[in-house]
Order: sequence, then structure tokens, then C-alpha cells
Amino acid sequence: MRTIDYPLERLYAGQDFDWVVDTVPGVLAWVPGSAKQRHQQPFRFMVHHESAPGQRAESVQLSLRWDLQQLSVHDRSVKERAARMRAGRTAHREHDTELAAYGLALVAVSVFLPGRRVVSMRKGLPPDLLLDVTPGALRGVEVAGRSRGGSRVLEELRRGNEREGAPGKQPLLLARADVVEAHLSLWCASPHVAVMAKVKP
Repeated sequence: MRTIDYPLERLYAGQDFDWVVDTVPGVLAWVPGSAKQRHQQPFRFMVHHESAPGQRAESVQLSLRWDLQQLSVHDRSVKERAARMRAGRTAHREHDTELAAYGLALVAVSVFLPGRRVVSMRKGLPPDLLLDVTPGALRGVEVAGRSRGGSRVLEELRRGNEREGAPGKQPLLLARADVVEAHLSLWCASPHVAVMAKVKP
């Protein structure tokens, strides 16, 4: 199994500042969780990576770390905003998982789709992060995060849950005629597992 070491400060060079600056504090607050080891870096995610639809998943260990001083070069208030999110003292308190998942998805794009950049975000329609905004031929990444549940919960997010009538993110992407390329980026904080999968074409 290969290991990919990723310093979070690299994200400011790999993706546009506007997307990174709002999501990095969420990553800092969410990824460590509440365990005693929350201050021990790196934080390792087991990522199930599928580079093409139907391809057997490769297990990759994403080793995530950061240097607050280097992050502060790009965003002076990143430490303070992360601390406020961790303490729940922010208007974003109900969106910390969502923001963290977006930040981790930006990391996944940089790692697993080298050279690609997020150029826009969609509101209310999949995919969330757009790599190309050509009308009728969108390319992008659908994102989700969960605090706990592991691979089982991520699989339900991907495929859906018939008992609860919850549609899966993958079928929704496949059904959209305006989307010509789609990836899933799904993240769980406890345990640290993730899925990065190309599902279309």
C-alpha cells in the first residue's frame, strides 16, 4: 500500500485561494476529532481510490499534516478561526463537517487529479466542485462528509439506502445529462476513511 504525504499548506498553491481559505479552518477543526491523540500529526486517512468507473479500488494512505506558522502566512487568522470552529463559537458551527469535507476534497483533487483545479462551486445541484463549467458538459466532484460510521456510511452515501429511501450520490450523478465527468469525494472523521472515485464516464 502506498502512502502519500500531504502538507496542508501546499493546498494554497494547488487550488484557488478563494476555495482554500474558507475550508482549511474546517479541516483543522474537524480532522483531529476529540481523541487524546488529536494533537499528534500526521493524521492518516485510508482512501479507497478508483481512478476509473468499475476499476478495483486501490487502498492509499493519505498522511495529512500541517504547520500553523506556514498556514498563517497565507491566512493570518486561520488558527483563531479553527479554534472557534472547534469550540462551536461560530455561525458555521452546523457546517463544520461540510466545510472540512470540501477542504479534504480539494486535497483529493490535488493528489489524485494532478494538475486539475476547482474553478467554481455549485449550489443545490451535483457535482459540488466544478473542474470545468462548459454548459451541458460539466466536469466536477461531488463531496460529502460524515463524523462517524466509517466505510459503511460512505458506501450508503455513494449507493443510497433503499430502506430509508435515500438516493445515492453516484446514481444522481450518472443520471445527469449535463455532467460528462464526475468524481466522488467522501470523508469520515471516525474512523479516518475516505473514498475518491471516478464514476463517470
